[in-house]
Amino acid sequence: MAEEHGKATQAAVRERNLTTALQLVLSGNGTATRAAIARRTGLTSATVSSLLAGLIADGLVIEGQLAESTGGKRATTLRIAAENHVLLALLVQPGLVRGAVVDLLGDELATLTHRAATPGSLEDVRSVARRLVASTSARIVAVGVQVPGIADGTLIRESVQLGWTDVDLARELSGIVDAPIHLINDADAEAIADAITSDDFGANQLFVSLSTGVGAAVIIDGEVVSGAAHRAGEIGHVPVLFGPEAPLCACGNRGCLEEVVSVTSLLGLPHGTDLEALDLAALAAAPDSRERIADGARVLARALLLVAAALDVPNIVLGGAAPRLGPEFIGHLRAEAARHPVKAAMPLSFRYARVPQEHPYRGAAQYALKSALGVSWAR
Repeated sequence: MAEEHGKATQAAVRERNLTTALQLVLSGNGTATRAAIARRTGLTSATVSSLLAGLIADGLVIEGQLAESTGGKRATTLRIAAENHVLLALLVQPGLVRGAVVDLLGDELATLTHRAATPGSLEDVRSVARRLVASTSARIVAVGVQVPGIADGTLIRESVQLGWTDVDLARELSGIVDAPIHLINDADAEAIADAITSDDFGANQLFVSLSTGVGAAVIIDGEVVSGAAHRAGEIGHVPVLFGPEAPLCACGNRGCLEEVVSVTSLLGLPHGTDLEALDLAALAAAPDSRERIADGARVLARALLLVAAALDVPNIVLGGAAPRLGPEFIGHLRAEAARHPVKAAMPLSFRYARVPQEHPYRGAAQYALKSALGVSWAR
C-alpha cells in the first residue's frame, strides 16, 4: 500500500512539474530554454530535460532557434507547437451559434457563425461542431462550450434562454469530436477573457454580463467561484420589481433583474434579438432608450450594492453587450452607487470589460486550455 501511495505521489509531482514547464514555455513566447526553466523552478537540469522530452514527444513543445550567447554554449529555445494542436470554442446563444478553431497560443485559425431558426436547437450546435472539426487537420485537445446557463461538468443543468434542462452536451457531441468537452457559463467565460487581457482592476471582482440576458461571475483572489451547486453569479432571475405591473420574465416570474437591465430590455428590443447585428450605440441615444437606460442603471446599481457588500468585492466589470451602450450607462451606475454609500463596505468602482468584441472566443478557449493542460495565456 505504501509503495502504491509513493508511486501515486511521484506521478502527481511529475504531472505538476510538466504543467509548470509547459506554462513557462507558453509564457516565454519562444524565448524559454531548459536552463531558464531549471532556474525558475529550482529543478535539476536532468529533471527539466526529462520533462521537456516528454512534452516534445507529445507534440506540445518543439525546439526553436538558438538563444543569444551568454558567454558559453548557446542554448536552444523552446516554443509551443501551436500548429500541431488546437482548441475548439463554441458559443451558444438563443438563435445564434458561433464557433472557432483556436491554436494553443490563442490565435483564431477559423471562425463561423450559424443563425438558428429555433433558439436552443441542439442540431445547430452539432452542425457547427462538425464544420469546425472538418476545418482543421490538427489534433483537437479540448472543446470549450460557452452557454447562458448553469454548467455542471458536461451537463447544462438549466438555461432559461435556451430552454434547456439537464442537457448532456458531451453526449450530444459524441461521435463528432474526439476530445474532452468543457462547459462554462457565458459570464464566467467573459470574466476569464477579461482577466487575461488586464488584471489591473484587482483580484476581487464581480463581472456582470448584460446582453439578451443577465449573468455574473464572482472572482475572489483571482479565481472564478462556482458556488455549492455551480450557480454563483446567477442574479438574472432575482426579482427586483414587484406587483402585478412588474414585467413578466421568460422564467415565469415577474420583475426579474433580466427583464429590467438586459440590453434588450434597456433598448426596448424583443427577446432573442441578435444584438451583434445592431448599432447599439445609436439605439441607446434614442430618447426613450435613454430613459429606460437611466431607470435600469438605478435598479442595477442598487442590486450590486447589496451583492458587492455581501461578497466584499468592490470592483464591478460590465461585459457582454454593455460596453456598446457607451459612457452614459456606466455614468448612471457610478452616480447611483455614490448616492447610496453602504456603511462598512468599500465604495464600488466600475469599468467596462476590455475584451475586444471581435475576439469573443477567448474565454471559452482559455477555459478549455486550462481544463485540459493546466496552463493559461494570462501572464
